[in-house]
Amino acid sequence: MVAASSIPEMLFSGAAAYRQWVSPGEVRESSSRYFPYTERHVQALWFDDSLRPTNLKTARGEPVIVENPGRWNLEAGPDFSGAVLRIGREKRRVAGDAEIHIFSNDWKNHSHHADPRYEGVRFHITWFPGTPDESLFPPGTIHISLYDICLIDLESIDVTAYPYQEPRASKTFPMSGRGPEGSGCQMSLHPHVFPSIGNDPNHVIQCLENAGQERLRQKTQRMAWLISERGEAQALYEEIAAALGYKNNKTPFRNLAQSLPISSLAQYGDDWETVYAVLLGLSGLLPKQPGAKWSTESKNYFRSLWDCWWREEHKWEETALLTRADWSFSGLRPLNHPVRRLCALAQWIVSGFFDDAFATRLVSPKICEGGSAVPQRSCFWATHIGWTGTAKKAELVGKGRLQAIELNVLVPFRLAKGASSILENLPVEPMNSIIRETAYTLFGPDHSPKLYRSALARQGLIQIFNDFILAGRSLSDM
Repeated sequence: MVAASSIPEMLFSGAAAYRQWVSPGEVRESSSRYFPYTERHVQALWFDDSLRPTNLKTARGEPVIVENPGRWNLEAGPDFSGAVLRIGREKRRVAGDAEIHIFSNDWKNHSHHADPRYEGVRFHITWFPGTPDESLFPPGTIHISLYDICLIDLESIDVTAYPYQEPRASKTFPMSGRGPEGSGCQMSLHPHVFPSIGNDPNHVIQCLENAGQERLRQKTQRMAWLISERGEAQALYEEIAAALGYKNNKTPFRNLAQSLPISSLAQYGDDWETVYAVLLGLSGLLPKQPGAKWSTESKNYFRSLWDCWWREEHKWEETALLTRADWSFSGLRPLNHPVRRLCALAQWIVSGFFDDAFATRLVSPKICEGGSAVPQRSCFWATHIGWTGTAKKAELVGKGRLQAIELNVLVPFRLAKGASSILENLPVEPMNSIIRETAYTLFGPDHSPKLYRSALARQGLIQIFNDFILAGRSLSDM
């Protein structure tokens, strides 16, 4: 396995060019200081009252009360403007801008000390504590770190939900040309956006693929870190469980996998039905009573699950339980319901899919070619859409979801284990709203989809969406 701190740069030869384009001249963190989350996670933590720790203290040990975290700034300059905090036992009121970083020396690495836009910063909030060089900060800057007091798992933060508004169209890529009707955007390619390439499609594709390499590099580095923290089997188990949850249910799926480690389920051997009953029982998704409109077959299956769970429940008394309120069902298609996905997860668990030996074999095969690496057994959900729905044959996990797992979990897993050959035959991300939106924003309505036909180019569009459109950034901010 390749350690998180030593992902070979040569695997992603174009990623450095993309990083330099995004943050020209920025000093990279030492490889020994890898952190798997972004500043946006910490920004959301600071911004949201329901996530922010209540027992904040300054670096000098003074208690902090947040009267106002500030306005999330989508323009150039500090992350939050107009923050108001009460500091010390006397609760003195301090107002000013707030800047968020992962490490304390990011202030210098990002050259904020030489940027007049940051002269109004009064609060420097970091994830990790440190010993900042006070001479580089505006006089009286208050330093606050979150790592030692935060009880929230950063993995559970949906960064796309913040700052509760869509970035203004004018803050996406600064292209020249026409954008969507009424947007005021400038959309077609311009030399200062993709440096020194003009409008040559081949060079545009190369820039997109460089961004795609950066996305894969970040995913691989995070996977290597997770393996070092959890072990191969547990890391793969948590990531695939989260992938089965889609966007809205990733967090409860991940929480369930962490509360119910893969090693604790070995006691059930190949009895996937009991594993499934345990997953349902601990997830809070096992119905209390059968529905009045359920078929006899549904009621019988429901009772068999309860029979299993009643026998096993006492073994899990010390395990944290989820409730139905932890799950999201709004706009959820029946085929994507977590009750069905947990059935697939149970089958994969007993198939040895997450065992160290099997995980090693995942370095070579693809899961989407006939589904051979992801066995699906005959079960109630293979012939039923829902508890009350009419009988109908349906896959537990469709091909599209298997492709997403392949690309977003197994490819980084293989790369983290040093299987660089996988880059030669990457699965292509199916078209989705993010890819379409970013391509439309970049190239306008009349562009050729051939620009992002390759797997890396599509990954690149997603990376650009996260770095610019989602963050409301413009290259003019650099």
